Amino acid sequence: MTRVNEEQVTDDPPGGPVLSLRLPAGTDPAVVSSLKRELEDLVAVVLTKTPFGEVVIERADELADAITKLSAPVAPLIEERIRRQETIRSVLARGEWLTVEQINALQIAPPPNNAQPAADWKRRGRIFSVSIGGKEYFAGYQFDTMCQPLPVIKEILDALGPKADSWKIAAWFHFKNGWIRGTGDCEDQPVAPMDALDRHETVLNAARRMHSTYIA
Repeated sequence: MTRVNEEQVTDDPPGGPVLSLRLPAGTDPAVVSSLKRELEDLVAVVLTKTPFGEVVIERADELADAITKLSAPVAPLIEERIRRQETIRSVLARGEWLTVEQINALQIAPPPNNAQPAADWKRRGRIFSVSIGGKEYFAGYQFDTMCQPLPVIKEILDALGPKADSWKIAAWFHFKNGWIRGTGDCEDQPVAPMDALDRHETVLNAARRMHSTYIA
C-alpha cells in the first residue's frame, strides 16, 4: 500500500508549511514523486491569489496546465474530459439552441409558466435538452416551424434508449453517421442525423445502431 502519512499540516518547516496526505491504496509508488511535484504546482496556483473564485476564473489556464501535467495514471481520464469538451464546443457551434423561456415565447398561446411546454415535452420523451452552467438548452432542429416537437424526435429518442449524459444524444444528432448516406451531389457521403430528419426509416435505423460513444 502506498502511503504518504495521514492528512496533517506541519507548521513552518524550511520553505513553508507542509501538507501530508494519504494516497489511495494501489497507487504506483513510482508516480509519487511526480504527483507530489505537480500537486505542489497546482496548490501554489490556487493559493497565490484570493478570493478562490477569482483564482478559478482568472487563472484557469494555469490550473488546466498544472492538472494536465499529472502523472500517467490520470492522463486517460483527463484526455477523455478534454475530448468531451471539444465535442460539446463542436455541437454548440452549429444550429440554434433554445431556452425554455424562448420555447414558451414561440408558442401561439404561451403558458403562464415559462418552463412550459418544454418541461412537459421533455418529461414525455418528445424532446431532449443539454445543460450548460446549470441552464437547459434545446436543439432547434427538434421543432417544426410552429415550435412544436417533430414526431420523429420521440421515435429516435426511444430507439437510442436512456442516456445518463444527454451530450451523447446531442453528439449523435450532430456528427455525420455512416448509416445515413447522402443523395444527389452528396451521394454515398455520410450525413448527420440532424440533417436527415425527413428520412424517417433511415434515421431510425441509424439510431438503433448507435454505439456507446460521444461520436456516432
